Amino acid sequence: MTLAVVAVPWLRSSFDAPSLRVALETGGSLLAVATVGLLLKQCGPQWRADRVCLSAGLLVLALTSLSVAGLIVSGAWTPELARYAMGGNLAGTVMLAAAAFAPAGLRVSRRTLWLAAGGLGLVLFGGAAYLAGPGPADLGLIESPRPGFKPDLGRLIVQLVTAGALIAAAIGLARRAGERGDALMRWAAVAVVLGGFAKLNYALFPPLDGKAVHLGDLLRVLGWLALLAGVIEEVRAGVRRRADAAVLGERRRLARELHDGVAQELAFIRRRAGRLSELPDGIEILSAAERALEDSRRAIEALRPSADEPLHVALERHGARLAVECDLEVRVSTRCATDVSPEVHAEVLRIVAEAVRNAAHHGGARHVRVDLVGPPLSVRVIDDGSGFVSGASSGLGVAGYGLIAMRERAEMVGGRLSLESVPGAGTLVQVVLP
Repeated sequence: MTLAVVAVPWLRSSFDAPSLRVALETGGSLLAVATVGLLLKQCGPQWRADRVCLSAGLLVLALTSLSVAGLIVSGAWTPELARYAMGGNLAGTVMLAAAAFAPAGLRVSRRTLWLAAGGLGLVLFGGAAYLAGPGPADLGLIESPRPGFKPDLGRLIVQLVTAGALIAAAIGLARRAGERGDALMRWAAVAVVLGGFAKLNYALFPPLDGKAVHLGDLLRVLGWLALLAGVIEEVRAGVRRRADAAVLGERRRLARELHDGVAQELAFIRRRAGRLSELPDGIEILSAAERALEDSRRAIEALRPSADEPLHVALERHGARLAVECDLEVRVSTRCATDVSPEVHAEVLRIVAEAVRNAAHHGGARHVRVDLVGPPLSVRVIDDGSGFVSGASSGLGVAGYGLIAMRERAEMVGGRLSLESVPGAGTLVQVVLP
């Protein structure tokens, strides 16, 4: 758009539209205040240097935008006051750049961070306002020891420095978003890119009238919209995290209730039913009690997935429990340590449990090996059972509902399950994870 204004003679970078200018300034300031308010409420009191710098920079920019909007709406805006707006914008953008490159692990007292950010903001604001102003008065000396600045040149320097700070902030925020997968930082990078081009347009085409709508005004409002979208996404992510935590807490409560109540009663029934094994119906009662107890254990296992611990640690713990439950040797080999999502974590443990139980109950296996390898990240369950009598290595549906359920669990989290079986040589179940 800037090149088009330069190349096409009849295009202009600003148009006389006082009502639209008031609407843009008012809307932009409201967006800024709402964005900063949501961000501070979502993040809460922070002691990380990058978060404090980000919040302080956005707060300065929002207050600057709100002040300019108030002056324009009230009719008190004059071109001379632009120096203070430039000072506020420079202070805010330099803080954004500091947030982009500040170490995330740097943690000091909140008071120290906010005092440092406030002092830096005042210094930048004062220096930019002085540089963008008319400069010192002529003292009448033959050779004045103090430099004199032309307003146009000073404002051009401030605009270019602000644009450079925004571009540096965009690069740093984009890099940090890529490293940490931070959606807020990604949207902040988009916002500062738009703000950087807005400042570049202000520098190339200085606004001549406070009532005109400038191309930079539109880019600046778009930048606040992008940042608001990032904050809303951050708020939604926080709501999802709290909802997931509430669901996990309820699942753990239900698991405790089942373990301390139903499972204990079923275990008691199974022990007492052992005395009835000689009666005609005793074996059936004992079998029913064992099946009910096994179902309760599976329900407890499903309600309490060990999503808090790494996958390789969970597999080792899971293998030890399955070895006792199925009365066979389970050896777990983890050749890589990796983090996966809670959904993948839970489904992998269930697939491994189903494969080990199938090997023990249907294949007559005595030894099972569980391997976690990568890349690509995959889990293999290898047993020394009888395998499939038919020797089929495909068509999971023929092997029973357990294998169908394992395949569906793998597909639900974007994985792929494969099966290889040879009569008398055991079975290999492999899950390739996304």
